Amino acid sequence: MSGWTPALDREYQQVAASLTHHHPCWWVMWSYSLRVWVAFYLGPAQVAPLRYADPDLLARQMRHVTRTVTVGRSP
Repeated sequence: MSGWTPALDREYQQVAASLTHHHPCWWVMWSYSLRVWVAFYLGPAQVAPLRYADPDLLARQMRHVTRTVTVGRSP
């Protein structure tokens, strides 16, 4: 019997780890059930988790939120 296992999504997990490494104010995980990357802001501001199926769009939005929070505006 061949079914889905988390090991089948290893590539997605590696992308999440890379995004976390390159964006230290964020923790990124791959959501198996939603089939998207979810990013959690680790800084002092309250920011809703970001969810994107495209890692490039997620990274772009993470940079935008980080810049916005840095200058003191709400994201």
